[in-house]
Amino acid sequence: MAALWLLRRLELMKRLLLVAGLVSAAGISGAANAPEYSIVAIRIADSPGDRVAEMVMGAPQGEKIDSIYAMWLIRGGGRNILFDSGFHRERWFKEWTIKDYLRPDEAVKLAGVTPEEVTDIVISHAHWDHIGGIDLFPKATVWIQKEEFRYYTGEVWQAGGDHGGIDPEDVQALVRINTEGRVRLVDGDNVEIFPGIRAYTGARHTYASQYLRVDGNPPFVLASDNSYLWRNLQERKASATFSEADHAANIKNQARMIELAGSINRVIPGHDALQFQKFPTEGRIARIK
Repeated sequence: MAALWLLRRLELMKRLLLVAGLVSAAGISGAANAPEYSIVAIRIADSPGDRVAEMVMGAPQGEKIDSIYAMWLIRGGGRNILFDSGFHRERWFKEWTIKDYLRPDEAVKLAGVTPEEVTDIVISHAHWDHIGGIDLFPKATVWIQKEEFRYYTGEVWQAGGDHGGIDPEDVQALVRINTEGRVRLVDGDNVEIFPGIRAYTGARHTYASQYLRVDGNPPFVLASDNSYLWRNLQERKASATFSEADHAANIKNQARMIELAGSINRVIPGHDALQFQKFPTEGRIARIK
């Protein structure tokens, strides 16, 4: 009887090990199904003489820096995904110092993609220089945080609402694209929106801004304005936030970005010209991955 019991136990253990092996293999196969994405930064324009204190909270008031306007193209799995879309509306050229500008739908061509080939646009936040190009890519699906969409298409335009940096024409374009069935609302933090690409919230640059982690070997985090510069990350100082009360949340999420990327050098800030020096660059295109 003891020998029979032992044989049955051994058979059960073999079956359990076989099942475990199948589960492990399935997990490896699932990870392999996520494409190995490429990432390039596309410089749309230069922004000379920006005040650092407006980008890095607590920096000396008189310090200035030359920054850039950019968007990022992620390619893989049959998709051409823009993270942010740049800008083109005339009013902003009168309000800001913008040099060496190239319209976003022309700029993507330098990365080998036509405007019609852009499949998706993930919007980090609703400020004019990030959402303003969504109407230049006629076939793209636009991904934005659900709460960002709700707030900036509604409540913020009521009496007392703070819509600084938000262009009414951008909002109208967003609503129109939604009526065409080309808007997807991302509901909250740590959401996989494409295989191997996850959206995160909590940095509070705007009401519900988001940033991306792109899986791969190695992974990268695209921060957009949730971290303006590498200096924010290095000095653990907040970027500009929805309110001063959100500074702590912004700093916490900058630390989270570094953890998600595995290195501060693989977190790509929103306006730092250094990304066009740290990575191989040809003209307006920096090949990040």
